[in-house]
Amino acid sequence: MKDLRWIRPLLLLLVLSPASAFALVCKEQNSGSAVIHADLSSAVAIPASVPEGTVVWRSDRLNIQVECFKDGLQEQQEEVFLYLNPDSLLIGQGIRAGLTLDGVDYVQNSGRISTRQRLPVCHEGDSNIDACPRISFNLAFSVFIEKFGPTPPSGVGSHLLNYRMFQLDSGAGINPLPGHNLNYVINNLNGLRFIACDAELQIVPETVEFGSIGIQGVKVGQVVERRPFSLLTSRTCDTPFSLGARFRPMSGVLSGDVLVPAANNGVGIRIANAVSGNTIPYNQPFHLADLLAQSPASRADFEAQLLWNSAKPTAGAFEAEVIVDLFYK
Repeated sequence: MKDLRWIRPLLLLLVLSPASAFALVCKEQNSGSAVIHADLSSAVAIPASVPEGTVVWRSDRLNIQVECFKDGLQEQQEEVFLYLNPDSLLIGQGIRAGLTLDGVDYVQNSGRISTRQRLPVCHEGDSNIDACPRISFNLAFSVFIEKFGPTPPSGVGSHLLNYRMFQLDSGAGINPLPGHNLNYVINNLNGLRFIACDAELQIVPETVEFGSIGIQGVKVGQVVERRPFSLLTSRTCDTPFSLGARFRPMSGVLSGDVLVPAANNGVGIRIANAVSGNTIPYNQPFHLADLLAQSPASRADFEAQLLWNSAKPTAGAFEAEVIVDLFYK
């Protein structure tokens, strides 16, 4: 009986040892950081009238170079997962958070998503754990907040200063030890507020016509024609706010910053700021207007540029559709 008293505490210690259950470490490769922050940086205005599911804020698209390795011996392959909302927090009222990964939007409040990355089996001993293979991969994602559920009577969407959106970890679950695995945190959610009105948007002209273009002197990447258009915005109430926007293609194929019409890949369409001349990437949010106390309306001018996309373009008509998304600040 004396031997059993010694064996039971020993088994309990082995079960609770963090190294035996959590052997995976994932960090940003260049900095070695385990925490990456997204900051709302300013108040985000949410019109109470916008439809359910409307995205009211989206982070920049990030490309994080991740490195994963073992810090404890496990003779098995480790799959890397992304665990949503590891603190199991309610983000707020009238809103919910989402994640875009590999072009797919995930809006569930919890659960895990596979990164499809696997750390190979290692047969080294604990004394030589650094000799185990490592993996590096690019984690491309963005996070967003959308309107969801009843509008809070107070008008405040969230009282959280920080919200841990996800943590990278193995299939064994979430390692509770800080600093071991990469976390993505949204800061200053208390800047989310609901307002009584929304913005009106007018696109002038709504259809950009390039006309007939002669196929001559073709040089790939050369701008053939330019057509101006403008986005006119205004607010219908006294509440001041700012607007961000995004040009989102509805047809055609993207090739970098160029939208190639589906019916004719000999040409491409690029959008630029008419004042600065800077290219406006598709699917990327940009600052559009400040509808503040003395400025209830605003105008932003752009240029649609038609350029050659092939050295041997095919004659024929072409068209592409783009939607303008608005984001409130």
